[in-house]
Amino acid sequence: MLSIDNLRLHLPAGFEHRADSIARLVGRELAGIHVGKSADIGSLQVPGVSVHPGQSDRQAALQIAQAIHRQVGGTVND
Repeated sequence: MLSIDNLRLHLPAGFEHRADSIARLVGRELAGIHVGKSADIGSLQVPGVSVHPGQSDRQAALQIAQAIHRQVGGTVND
C-alpha cells in the first residue's frame, strides 16, 4: 500500500481551475499502487510530466500518477 501524507502539484498556467479535480484524480490513481517493501520517504520529486490543455483531467492525473509510480518502484494493481 502506498500512503501519502502530503501532495503538492505544480501545474502549468491555465490549469488553475482544474487543479482540484486533477489532484483528486491523482490520489485515486495512486490508491491502486502497491509497493513491495516498506519505506519512509521524506520527500519525492518527480520529473516534469507533459500535460496538454486538450487532455482530460483523468488523462493528466494518470500521467502524473504513473510518474510517481516509476519513482517509488511499485506495481499498479489493475
